[in-house]
Amino acid sequence: MKIYKNVLLKADLKHLQDVLSKDDFPWYYRDNTSECTKYVDKKTFETPQFNHCLIYHEQIRSEHFLKKLSVILDKIYKDIDINKIIRMKFNLQLAYKKKKGKLYNRPHTDDSEIPTNKKILLFYINNSDSYTYFFRNKKVVKKIKNVENTLVQFDGNIVHAGCNPEKVEKKLCLNINYI
Repeated sequence: MKIYKNVLLKADLKHLQDVLSKDDFPWYYRDNTSECTKYVDKKTFETPQFNHCLIYHEQIRSEHFLKKLSVILDKIYKDIDINKIIRMKFNLQLAYKKKKGKLYNRPHTDDSEIPTNKKILLFYINNSDSYTYFFRNKKVVKKIKNVENTLVQFDGNIVHAGCNPEKVEKKLCLNINYI
């Protein structure tokens, strides 16, 4: 696992935040953050989330926004050796008051249809009072606070889970699966 801080210039990060926060940016509703129930435990809670898929199964799904944001997106992963992007999407989670003892959304590995040798990049677009949790043998082994302008790179078969913010209105994240 590698963590890169201050990935974008402040002006680029602000532009990305502005584009994703405009009324005309299309967000798509999902009933959950993951359909995987294999790793659910007593600390798991589930909420809806919104996403916007730019690339899915190597096919461009949002040509307009991929072009509009391509210069900034290229800067995010410029230091990463990427052969092929399998999936690239923005996630939006809204604030949610968790019940006592609940910590994270459903633990999962990303899309089972994606090759097992994949890698994942998570880029935190805004500051939020939420975390990404990483698991081994159903136990949390690491948690990373969602700090804007931070990129996390990890192996695609690592079980992980996000969580909703509680005090901040939203969490914005870019998720890239690649080989």
